[in-house]
Amino acid sequence: MHHRAVIFTVALAALSAACRRDSEPAGAATTRSAELGRSSEPERGAIETVDVASDRAALVVAGVGAKAKRPIVYIHGMCGEAKSDLDAWSSGVRTHGTIIALEGDAACANGGRTWSQDVAALDRRVDTAIAAVRSVRGIDLDASEVTVIGESMGATRAVSLAARSPDKYTRLVLVGAPEKSSPKSVGNPKAVAVLAGEKEDQAPSQQTVESLSAGGLNAKLWTLAGAVHGEYGPNGAATMSEALAFVSE
Repeated sequence: MHHRAVIFTVALAALSAACRRDSEPAGAATTRSAELGRSSEPERGAIETVDVASDRAALVVAGVGAKAKRPIVYIHGMCGEAKSDLDAWSSGVRTHGTIIALEGDAACANGGRTWSQDVAALDRRVDTAIAAVRSVRGIDLDASEVTVIGESMGATRAVSLAARSPDKYTRLVLVGAPEKSSPKSVGNPKAVAVLAGEKEDQAPSQQTVESLSAGGLNAKLWTLAGAVHGEYGPNGAATMSEALAFVSE
């Protein structure tokens, strides 16, 4: 008797499940599949990793709306890494474009990465990374004009890129630059934003803005409140957003 009751219970459960399936709207299964697919997409503003052919992976923060197609390439400082910097300011910068952070092409003895003097190779790496992000993330990036953010040594490499390909690297954001830049050294940028920490030597940054402005270029200085060299301070995201808005005009 107990055996027959178990069989009856199982059969009843199967019949009930079948009835529920029949009563579901036609698109319900498709909707659930779409929801599962969306769950694999990165969260808005998330820092994700994109593999780049024959190179180190790039860190990417997708942009917002129509401006997402604008590539913003980030070059970190000597023996540094990009992740902590993106944590500090990507939320304020992603409204101006899609951020693509490269890693230095040489390892430092005590950790982190640094940059060689091969600017031509760096230029090619930028192109390859933009192409990889376009393919993997489906963002229609416009590689004809690239905004470059460089921090410390990365700022000197940003200037070198602009001097090498002035029609391509048209908007520069130089953070904590260790040396003065002149109009002859930066190519022909549409705008240059210069940022320096409140607690670091600001002389090179101030001299850069004075020199570029005297040469007829559109340049402006921001102070990163409370920041030492290599850091962005508590208001870094807001300050970086202002700087990106300036060069994007």
